[in-house]
Amino acid sequence: MNETIEPPASVKVLLVDDEVNITKSLRRLLGQEDDYEVFIGNSGEEGLELLREESDIGVIISDQRMPQMTGVEFLREARILAPEAIRILLTGYADIEASLAAINQGAVFRYLSKPWQDDELLAALAEAADHFRLISENKRLNALVAKQNAELQDWNTRLKQRVLDQTSQIRAKSDSLAEKNLQLRVSFGETIDALAGLIEMRDPKVPGHSRNTAELVAAMAIAMELPDEEVRSYRSAAMLHDIGKISMSDEVLRKSILRLNEKELIEYQQHVVRGQTAIDPVPELRELGLLIRHHHENYDGSGFPDGLAKQDIPLGARLIAIADCFEHKLHQFAEDVAFEDVLKVMTQDWGIGLDPRLKKFLHQAAEQVFCTLDFSAEMIERMVSPNELVVGMQILQNICSGTGVLLLKRGTVLDEASIDSIQRCFMIDPFKAKITVLIKRK
Repeated sequence: MNETIEPPASVKVLLVDDEVNITKSLRRLLGQEDDYEVFIGNSGEEGLELLREESDIGVIISDQRMPQMTGVEFLREARILAPEAIRILLTGYADIEASLAAINQGAVFRYLSKPWQDDELLAALAEAADHFRLISENKRLNALVAKQNAELQDWNTRLKQRVLDQTSQIRAKSDSLAEKNLQLRVSFGETIDALAGLIEMRDPKVPGHSRNTAELVAAMAIAMELPDEEVRSYRSAAMLHDIGKISMSDEVLRKSILRLNEKELIEYQQHVVRGQTAIDPVPELRELGLLIRHHHENYDGSGFPDGLAKQDIPLGARLIAIADCFEHKLHQFAEDVAFEDVLKVMTQDWGIGLDPRLKKFLHQAAEQVFCTLDFSAEMIERMVSPNELVVGMQILQNICSGTGVLLLKRGTVLDEASIDSIQRCFMIDPFKAKITVLIKRK
């Protein structure tokens, strides 16, 4: 191997979509960049043939809805032909099952909603290309290490220091690859959050319900001193606890459960089973599916779908039931009295719907999660624009995008990441310009 040869700067990108207008649009978009060599397949079969001909495709972007072969089926085959290629799926936001199948079967790096935002797609493509370059570079460096190790016995003392220096550089790049792999694991958690966002878009009556419920469940689990892995698992299940409602009819979704007729009540009760079914194909999510299935079981055995009671109900499901009940009731009272009034109203639920032994953990966690605003004398209220936000400000009201997606909830203390997220969303999906915050008095 020639040690001076570097991997090519450009990355080959394969676009697969049966709609010619889509591939033409993507080609024009990518044609503005110098870093990509673009190949196009107008079906899954054409895409696979190109992969057989071009062995060093770096990034694959595929549509989900294609005749004969879906995007998930194509990416599953593409993974065999080009295992190191980074895969991206284009899909509508309602295709939850396709997105989950892509994660499990096609090992996708990202999935993007159609219609896409050009900046978002280019950013995702750039990140995928960088990851592919890093994998290629790591292969080159590993081969170099093997060659140097074979020659090491013949090197003299003067060259040994050079080997040590080069090994140090290689180790640093290997550490960088390890960091990238960690980011991939983190992106799995971010996918859970993204799915929760889709759930809230389907049922926008109470913005942030899934996230608020998840935070409360996590806070209760921490108060119970449960292991970190168990806390993360319960939080993820709480984020997805209403995923089955995506398939629920609009009529049932709009109604209070107390106003449902017998037929509508049956449909409503099916959402927990549908939720478990939706995520069951992903092995890593199957334990979460059990918690989703049982979060409407009642402590006295009168719940659904299986009529479990007391300790037969998984602990995570009992925690989700408590948090779900509290979060729903919180919005039924005036803000200044809601916290105490909800705890009073829930007195009748303990021992019937909810596990009474967990009551003390709710009180502790709810105060931590929902009583976060600082109205001390040194804090003053201000109306600011997105560009005026600074680290340390505290959000006084929920911030939603122009189309109603919850961005940050009331009480959040801003950091650099949250400020960047708000400002980017303001450019993509503009919302009311002024934001109410609490800041320290000068």
